[in-house]
Amino acid sequence: MSVFIVQESIHADHVSRHETRDEAIAAIEEMIREGLAERGEFNIREIDGAGETVRVFGVPDSAASAKTEVA
Repeated sequence: MSVFIVQESIHADHVSRHETRDEAIAAIEEMIREGLAERGEFNIREIDGAGETVRVFGVPDSAASAKTEVA
């Protein structure tokens, strides 16, 4: 079973752990919407049941575009 870790893109510092890819993406989207993060600041590391990294990927552009600007 895989787990999905939200991490900082530059230093790979662990931010949160999620059971599904969708939950991890939603966590990043929420940080972007709330103004706590910028696009590309965080990515997701998929880790398999043996603790090995499967892949690292970012949030798709279309998913993170919901950020609203405050005037």
